[in-house]
Amino acid sequence: MKEQIHRLNCYVENKPGVLARIVGLISGRGYNIQTLSVGPTEDGTVSRMKIDVLGGEREIHQIMLQLQNQVNVIEVTSRRR
Repeated sequence: MKEQIHRLNCYVENKPGVLARIVGLISGRGYNIQTLSVGPTEDGTVSRMKIDVLGGEREIHQIMLQLQNQVNVIEVTSRRR
């Protein structure tokens, strides 16, 4: 399968350590984060993370499933860039 850059949009609880856990989950499985942007939402208790990851459809789907199992993750969506 052809690898492409996928944008993962994650809405997470705005708590200490969440960014480190998300980055550790992705990089710990051998995937390189191309770009990463984190910012607040209108609700101060939630942050939005935009993560660009290079991978095939299957790998990205697996990353999304693992992210969704994290306690502080509210929602994860993906699209090809």
